[in-house]
Formats: sequence, structure tokens, C-alpha cells
Amino acid sequence: MDFGFSTAVKGLLASQRSLYITSHNIANSNTKGYSRQEGSQRATSPLKLPGVGFIGSGTEIYNVIRIRDTYVDFKYRNENAPVGEWAIKKDILTEIEKIFGEPSDSSFRQYLDDFYKALEDMSKNPSDMSYREPVRENALALTKHINETAQRLIELREEIGFAIDARVRSINGLASQIATLNRQIYANELDGRHANDLRDKRDLLIDELSKMVNVRVKEAEDGKFTVSIGGVTLVDHMEVSVLKLEEEDGNIIFKWGNGSEAIVQSGELKGFLDIYNGDGKDNSYRGIKYYQNRLDEFARGFAEGFNRIHRQGYILGGNEDTNTVEGVGSGINFFAYDTHNPAATITLDNLIIEDLKNMAAAGSIGGSAEDNGNLLRLISQRNTGDFDFNSSPDDFIKSIMSNYAVDSIQSKRMYETQNLILKNIESKRNSISGVSYDEEMANMVKFQQAYIASARMINTLDEIIGLTVNNLGLVGR
Repeated sequence: MDFGFSTAVKGLLASQRSLYITSHNIANSNTKGYSRQEGSQRATSPLKLPGVGFIGSGTEIYNVIRIRDTYVDFKYRNENAPVGEWAIKKDILTEIEKIFGEPSDSSFRQYLDDFYKALEDMSKNPSDMSYREPVRENALALTKHINETAQRLIELREEIGFAIDARVRSINGLASQIATLNRQIYANELDGRHANDLRDKRDLLIDELSKMVNVRVKEAEDGKFTVSIGGVTLVDHMEVSVLKLEEEDGNIIFKWGNGSEAIVQSGELKGFLDIYNGDGKDNSYRGIKYYQNRLDEFARGFAEGFNRIHRQGYILGGNEDTNTVEGVGSGINFFAYDTHNPAATITLDNLIIEDLKNMAAAGSIGGSAEDNGNLLRLISQRNTGDFDFNSSPDDFIKSIMSNYAVDSIQSKRMYETQNLILKNIESKRNSISGVSYDEEMANMVKFQQAYIASARMINTLDEIIGLTVNNLGLVGR
């Protein structure tokens, strides 16, 4: 009879523990990274009775497992890194597009239109200072716009440098947390059971890490857990290799604590790195450096091309003071800039700023005050493309626009494609590991009924014992 009680009690306890697991699942249905848990139930060892055979001794919950597919996790992390990379590139290229402001009322082409319109107006009356003044002001506006655009690109690159540093700190911080969890999980699983909730926390950290950088994880049979980047171990169970950044020749590179270079193949860190270092040379990514170089090329080429023709002209009056001779020109530059940083420093030459007469509009020495021969050459230069970048300034700006337009469209398409792939994998993972209210409610009813049945079995056995003990032998008294 004790054997029957023991069997019923085991069923009662098994149903009770299954209800506890169901309650835990429902409570964590909205917990990020939580994996649905199930009780592993089995029949206990049967009892052998002589002349009867084996009689079952009941059931037990011997372990609690979490429902997780490691292959789906691998696919998720493998696709999560490109999503992070292209999201960064998409957002920053959008910022670059806003910086150039094409097309808009404050675009390069608008400033060029205003400048050349002022030159055309001046060509109608080159001796009138009221016509020369707009040329100077519109030229200053154009150069200031180039300066501001260059400065914004410098500031954006500096911001990305700070963002890279923050991501590296986050990666090192996550690595330390994973190592700490490895220690806790290893200690709690010495008896062979699984520390499910701690494993969920670790997987959630790895998911977060996989968005920043390409990672690979491996768990050995002895429970040792490693996380690697580019084939080099970041977390070796309870030990962490620190990732750091260094700057060489204006570029950022990543290194391990031992000084070897860290290879970053994808993730947000890769996106930031391409945007920060990419100069478009040797098929490298066209990042901020590329657009800075293109803007410098525009500023230098536009200034040199314009200056070359401007030096051939003659200023208004005072030719003897400027020591000009026929066929030589005034030799005065219209624009000035620092050769090391043209776009950020381009402005008007001091002689033009100080005296409007130094605008070399005349085509010949000693000509009339209305001589506009050189000014007409400067105006026609816009269409002939006689600049140091071998195209018109409008075409050059168009080429820059087309470059970042193509890059921006590519980044958006890549992000949308990768994000769609990731969403599909995430949906599959949720269908495997996620908590379903309908399923848990069905389990709750099932385990409740089993619990009630086991309780009734105990009551039945109690009644049999009571009847046997209290009434046995009373017949015939």
C-alpha cells in the first residue's frame, strides 16, 4: 500500500513541477531573450515482485530544458552583423547627403548659379562698383558654403570616431559580462543540469554583440564556452581578450591586447570603419574621406582654373602701379586657399577683398573702362570645363552627387534585404523558443487535470486503507 501511495505522490509532484514550469513560461512571455522551458519527464525504475513481474513505480521530472535551436541561433547572428553594418552605412550616407544639400536652395549649384549670374551682370557694366560688389559677395558666399561643407564632414568624421570608441568599449563590456556568466553557468551545471535562465542572458548578450561585430561561438563538451572575432578568441570561457583601437595615418585600426590586428568583417563596427577610413582607392569603400578628397579636389581645381584665367586679365585702372604689361596680365589671383586643406580654407584673395578694382575684367591693357574681355572668358569657362578637374564645376558636383546617391541606394537595398532575412530567421526562432499563450494554457489544463487525478488516487488509496484497517475482522462479531 505504501508503494501505491509513493507512486501517486510522485505523479502529484511531477504535475506540480510541470505547473511551476508553465507558470514560469507565462510570467516571462514578454521577457526579451527568454526561451520557453519544458520539464523532462520519465518513468521511475519499476519494482520487481516475485511471481508478479515488474510494477511501475511512478514518474519524475528529472530535468528542465529550454527549447532552443543552435543552428537557428547561428543563422540569426550570422545575418545580424550585416544588418548592423548596412544600417550604419545607410544612416551616415543620409547624413552626408544632407550635408551636400543637393538639390536645394542652399546647394553648390545654387551658389554657382548666383556667382556666375553676378559675373554676367558685371560684364554689362564692369566699371560700376555696384556690379562688382555682388560678385565679391556671391564669391564669398560660395567659398563659405564650401568651407562649411568641409567642416561638417570633418565634424561628422570626428563623431564617427567617438562612436567607434564607444562600440569598442561596449564590445569589451559585453565580453566581460559573458565571461562572468560563463563562470556562473559552469558552477551551476556541475551536477549535469542546465542553468536555463543564465544561458538565456548569455545568448541575449551574444545577440547584442553579433550586431556590433562578426562573432562565432563554440561550446565544448566540458562546458567551456568561447566567443571569437575573425578567428581570434575574444572570450575564452572565463578569460577576456581586450579589443582596442589605434590611429595610423589618419585611419582607425583595431588591435588585440597583444598588439596583433583584429579583423572585423561585418557588423556596426565594420560599417563605422568603412565610413571613417574609406577613401575609394583600390576598390575600398567610399566613406567620408572619399567625399572630403572630392571636395578638396573641387575647391582646388575650381580655384586654380578660375585663377589661371583671372591672372591673364587686367584690373580697373592703375595698370602702372601693378606693373602689368600687354599679354602678361595682372597676375592677381581671385581665390586663395591652403594647399593642405583646400575646401576648408578656400576664400577670396586679399587683393580682391580689399579693393574691387583688382577684379581683372579687362582683356587688354589700357583698354576702356567697359572692357569685359577677360570677364567673358571667365563666364564661358563654366561651360567649357577649363578647370583643373577637366570638367565643368556643375558636372563635377553631379559626379559627387551620383556617387553618394548610388552608395546610399545600395546601402538601403542591402539593409532592407538583410533585415528581411533577419526578420524571417527571428520569426522562426520565436516559433521555436517563444512562449505561446494558447500552448501554455493547454499545458496548464493538462497538468492541472493530472494533478487532480493524482490527488484523487491518494484519496482512493486512503479510503482503501481506512476500510481495511478499521473494518477488517468485524464480520461475525
